[in-house]
Amino acid sequence: MTASTDVRTSQVDPLRELFYAHYRFQYLSAACEFGLFALLGKEPGLTREEIADRLGIENQPARILLLGCASAGLVRKDGQRFYNTEVAAPLAGSLEDVPAAFVPWEQHVNYRPMAWFYESLKENTNVGLREAIPGDSPTLYGRLALDSKLEKTFHNMMGSVSRLVAEELQQHLDLSGYTHLLDIGGGTAINASHLAQRWPHLRITIVDLPTVAERANKTLAELGLSDRVRAIGLDAFNDEFPTGCDAVLFGHFLEIWSIERNKELIAKAARAVAPGAGIFVVTPGADDDLTGPDLAAALSAYFLTVASGEGMVYTCAEYEDWFTEAGFEPTGRLVVGGLGDVVITGTRR
Repeated sequence: MTASTDVRTSQVDPLRELFYAHYRFQYLSAACEFGLFALLGKEPGLTREEIADRLGIENQPARILLLGCASAGLVRKDGQRFYNTEVAAPLAGSLEDVPAAFVPWEQHVNYRPMAWFYESLKENTNVGLREAIPGDSPTLYGRLALDSKLEKTFHNMMGSVSRLVAEELQQHLDLSGYTHLLDIGGGTAINASHLAQRWPHLRITIVDLPTVAERANKTLAELGLSDRVRAIGLDAFNDEFPTGCDAVLFGHFLEIWSIERNKELIAKAARAVAPGAGIFVVTPGADDDLTGPDLAAALSAYFLTVASGEGMVYTCAEYEDWFTEAGFEPTGRLVVGGLGDVVITGTRR
């Protein structure tokens, strides 16, 4: 091999990781759908023939599947027997729980639309949604109801993530100095129910679309929290927020929308509360210099190309600027959980 060949190889190898990324994900997705990791979790050390038999596929497809999973570091081969690696071990559980819930979400919700990422950047809207997911709604959320499998996949992932984040907020968010929390876009009360259980003095009002609020109130009744927590239906973009609260929470909501919408939502929150009220924005974290992390980049592509056509993961510094502009004094940042979330806090001036 010549020196020039060595140079070319060294230049191509890092790119090869990107070239082959979509193949590796398809091996991962197929293995999850077949239940390969769950199988090896229960019966480690199966041969290829035994795996093919358990998965209900022929020998040649089993060879291909195991070749790709071994190459990607998902399974290891010892003699003629196969085992999960440490990377794949967390995927041996239910596909409805994190981290396994991310795999069908990426495969069935994101993979096809992301082929239109370039066009979405060029047009500054979610072309991927328009081209890949049926429906007339301008956002993914409005189209989910048309596909029950897609809707279930999305809500399994979101519910699993929301529970993890809510548990972290329950442990680390200090609401001892507040009496009534306004939870904007609070969904089916995952954050609200955790916080209400942690802070028995706290009243919470959830604001979301009427159909979502109805489901939240049913959940709250089942949990025995209806005396302190209620959900009301309104349009966060077109209606003013209810007054009388001394704290406002935006949980995984603002990153969906544009800068202009976010400024208006924060300003609307400022109009709804008195001086001294707190504000808490829970969001995936982005470096202030916009160089990472990977999660911020991935979610930003998702929000633009698929979800809303206008959002991205914004920096803490941007939120703090919007706080100041709306009349809140930024007071800190709190990292929560292992998923890369941060809470930006402030106080109404």
